[in-house]
Amino acid sequence: MTRPVYYILCLLIALMAAPLEASDVSDAINAMRAGNFAEAYCVLKPYAESGDAEAQYNIGWMYLNGYGLMMNDSKALEWWQRASDQGYTDASFSIAMLYSLGEGQVEKDTDKAIEYYLMAVEDGHEDANMIIRSMLARDDKSIRQRKQEIVRTYGYLLGPLFDVKVERANLRRKPSLESKIVTVLNQGEAMVELSAKGKWMQVGVLKSGEVAWIYKSLLQPHVLTNRSF
Repeated sequence: MTRPVYYILCLLIALMAAPLEASDVSDAINAMRAGNFAEAYCVLKPYAESGDAEAQYNIGWMYLNGYGLMMNDSKALEWWQRASDQGYTDASFSIAMLYSLGEGQVEKDTDKAIEYYLMAVEDGHEDANMIIRSMLARDDKSIRQRKQEIVRTYGYLLGPLFDVKVERANLRRKPSLESKIVTVLNQGEAMVELSAKGKWMQVGVLKSGEVAWIYKSLLQPHVLTNRSF
């Protein structure tokens, strides 16, 4: 459908419809999912322009996927950015994915992708959390230079927390007693689980940011105190 036809349809809907209400955004989203893209766009657009983050996010998806509009990653990014600036977490995550893939008009930018993933992590986005944990666990080269900083800053949000329960515990480079000792941790040292292999756990130490392996039997669930982290 061409843009002028969209404008005519939007004008007709505006003339015939009652004043817009908050429920209209949900109805428009349902219309989009049902394939009624013209109706969805006409209802969402004024909300998006007036600052409704949910409407902005969904118009971004319409542009990304070509839902009744010409596919345009740059337009999707523009609308998602406006929603993200208002704290709309799904928009931050979508921006991160867009920069990660680097398809279409938006060039790949891993550094920007990580920043937006971390914004989503702060807001409790599970998929963003899983991606950052995975990148840390496999020592992804795109995150390697920032690994310790990320563990220190965001580690307490990334997964289950544990403390060293013995007086001293060895942190090893690989999950093996023959592997090189990276450092020795003291009792009470807090860490986040990143992955596991048999009797070993790969962790990020919250204080130092070090990522390595420790024997599970040396740990206990983290005890929250006023001095935690």
